[in-house]
Amino acid sequence: MTPPEPVAVWRDETGRLMSDLGAVDTGCHATVRAGHCAQRRQCVLVHRPPGPRLLFGELMSELDDEAGIYLETHAKLIAADMISISVDHVGAGGPPGSWRYRLLPMRWKTADGWRDTAARLAVWPD
Repeated sequence: MTPPEPVAVWRDETGRLMSDLGAVDTGCHATVRAGHCAQRRQCVLVHRPPGPRLLFGELMSELDDEAGIYLETHAKLIAADMISISVDHVGAGGPPGSWRYRLLPMRWKTADGWRDTAARLAVWPD
């Protein structure tokens, strides 16, 4: 099934981010630690693998121009509609990891209806 274009995104009554495709993960956080590994100046750590989820937020913030999230990003645009998220460690001492996601256009549900945005929703590839 092809998702509607653009994908509708909204906050439910509990404040959780939802979409036409299901719940959206906004809680996968990354940190940059100086001196974490002796052989590197800095390492990027993610506390858990993002894995097969819908993502929006910190890991792809450079792609979000309108939601007010301007944190350090770890996503790299590898095609017009594809990103790669690579980290040095999963957990404090875990192995490196890399994940790819398709980017879908989205629109925000607001009190006044729907608002188009240039932001994208990251979707685990089919």
